[in-house]
Amino acid sequence: MNMAETAIQSPAIAGEKKGFKDKTIGFFNDVAREMRKVSWPKRDELQDATIIVLVVCLVLAAFVFGVDKIFETILRFIYRF
Repeated sequence: MNMAETAIQSPAIAGEKKGFKDKTIGFFNDVAREMRKVSWPKRDELQDATIIVLVVCLVLAAFVFGVDKIFETILRFIYRF
């Protein structure tokens, strides 16, 4: 058998059928296995990322506010006549 033939087969191909309970347990086992692979950020990295996100949000909010005020002024001028 080559590597392609030894690949994991789906339950339907392998001839076995898994029930809802088995699928659910398998899903959570897979989630736990993947969570062990995650590299979590250090506290300093998390603080830096949080500050960057807050600054970007504030800048974006200020930009949207400014554009809104410009359009409001233009529309007030247009509808005044």
